[in-house]
Order: sequence, then C-alpha cells, then structure tokens
Amino acid sequence: MSLTPACAARRTLIAAGVIAYPVLAYYSTTPEAVNTVPALGLTISLTPVLALLTWLAWRSPRRVAMLALCVAVGCLLWRYRDTLEGNVGWVYFIQHAGTYVLLGAVFGMTLMRGRHPLCTRCAQALRGHLSPEVARYTRYVTLAWTLFFLGISLMSTLLFFFCSMDVWSVFANFLTLPLMALMFVAEHLVRLRKLPYLERHTIMDSIRAFRNIPEASPGVSLRPR
Repeated sequence: MSLTPACAARRTLIAAGVIAYPVLAYYSTTPEAVNTVPALGLTISLTPVLALLTWLAWRSPRRVAMLALCVAVGCLLWRYRDTLEGNVGWVYFIQHAGTYVLLGAVFGMTLMRGRHPLCTRCAQALRGHLSPEVARYTRYVTLAWTLFFLGISLMSTLLFFFCSMDVWSVFANFLTLPLMALMFVAEHLVRLRKLPYLERHTIMDSIRAFRNIPEASPGVSLRPR
C-alpha cells in the first residue's frame, strides 16, 4: 500500500523530530548552552509536556476549563522562567523521571484487583475475543512494562544524583528510547515462543489499538489461573 504525500510528509516530520529532540536536549544541558542560551533548555524540556497537556485538554469533556488550566500553567511557568532557567537540569530530570513513574503507575494500576490489565485491553482491541491463555500472558506483559518504566525512572534518579549531568543526559536522551525498542523486541520474541499460533500484528497495529482501547469483553478470564 503506497503512502500519500501528506502521510509521507507527516512521517518524515515525526522521524526528524524524534532524531532532533534528543540532540537538542543533550546540547541544551551542556555548560556552553546553559551559559549562552539558557532559555533553550527550558523551552525544549517543557514543550513536549505542554503540548501533551494541551492535547489532553482539547480531548477532555471539559475542554474550556482544561484549556484555561493549561493557560494558567503556562503563565505560571513564564512568571518563574528565570528560576527555572537557572535549574534546567532539575526541570529535565523531573520531566524524564516523572514521565516514566507516571507510565509505570498507569500500567500498574490496571493490575489491581477488579481492574483489567492495560495490555489485555489492548489485545482485545486488536484481536477481539481472548482465550484464557492469551489473557494471562497479556497480564504478565502489563506487569513487565510496569517494572520497565519504574526501572527507567529509578536509573534516571540514580544517575542524576550520583553521576555527572553529562552521563545522565546521555542516558535520558540517547538510551531511553532504544531501551524501549529493545523491550518491544524482547516481548515480541517471548510472544513468538509462548504463543506461536497467534496472528502476527505490527507495532503500528498495537499503537492504533491503544488509541481505542475498549473495556474487557465479558466472558474472558483476565486473571491468571
């Protein structure tokens, strides 16, 4: 299936952003950038967070109130921009470690009693009815991702407090995403070994499924036996 020019351009822009962002983020934490363009680090560190908050606010049922909250947060950040620029390393750390703690919490909370594991719900969106074996496997996958995200946050914290800013920045900007890609590959290989009969889907199929995750279908056992 051929890509339309608009789709190709969008994917090119996304790929360029994925490459450019960590490079700019790493540079903005160097002493040269901190001393010459202190606003660069603050801008790069906060732009993704503010963009995500704005997107969530736009999709919220209380759009006006949530957008007003985003504006208020933006004004507050602008008010204290000088203080934030002087502590841009902390801003980056809180953004990085906090993001992965939040992701770990999002996945982990779905493992609580009475909840449906997030990866199980994603598999339902992708495959429909799940056998008990598949449901059990996806529960363990949810647990694995929970531990992975918390592990990334822990490593970020240890490097930030006990190593140089340069070492932490290399981990945060250049190693985190490859580690996530490695996690996807590892899970894929385990799935091929444990559930070789399953129909294969691409990572993009899984991403689309996450965008429209339903509640667990009745009659499917979601708890391991």
